[in-house]
Amino acid sequence: MNTTDWGNAVVVSPQELGRLKADHARLRASHIRRTLAACFLLSGGLASVCVSSWQAQRITALDHELRDARKSMARAGLALTTLARSHENILAATEQAPSVGTKSWGRRFTVTKYTPRSPKYGKFNDGITSTLIKADPAARIVAVDPKLIPYHSWVWIEDLGWYRAEDCGVAIKGFRLDLLTATEDDALSFGKQDRFAIVVPADA
Repeated sequence: MNTTDWGNAVVVSPQELGRLKADHARLRASHIRRTLAACFLLSGGLASVCVSSWQAQRITALDHELRDARKSMARAGLALTTLARSHENILAATEQAPSVGTKSWGRRFTVTKYTPRSPKYGKFNDGITSTLIKADPAARIVAVDPKLIPYHSWVWIEDLGWYRAEDCGVAIKGFRLDLLTATEDDALSFGKQDRFAIVVPADA
């Protein structure tokens, strides 16, 4: 620019020039403060993101631990409930027994089911039990080994209730119980099970 060409010159008084300098300094300081604030917020935001990520991982881990604990509690609760129910049934059975004395006893038996006129009870089976009563499933009859359990004894079977010892069978020896049922399907579906039983002899 030609310093002697004053055609495009703007004349500013010293006072106005001082004011403009002051405004410039103030704006520059404000810009610096805002820049620093933005940097601080940005760094703080990143830290927050890091903290939030760590917290999220920790929360996820705690959630897994809580679910595992709930599963363990559920399994333990189920086991305790089953155990308690079994004990309650045994206590209920002893309370319902007419007179549980020294002749009464209990232990685990192998339990099966059979039907009236079952071939395994012989070809001469005519629907009459060994004690000469009708083989009626509604009568809740159990076949026993009479050398171990006397006829007419009451037998309480875990989760199944009371039965009367009124029959026997060739295969029913020792700690075996065979329950009279109405259908072959029920006998087959029941299969062979291990159950606790209480024997109350008729003369107990």
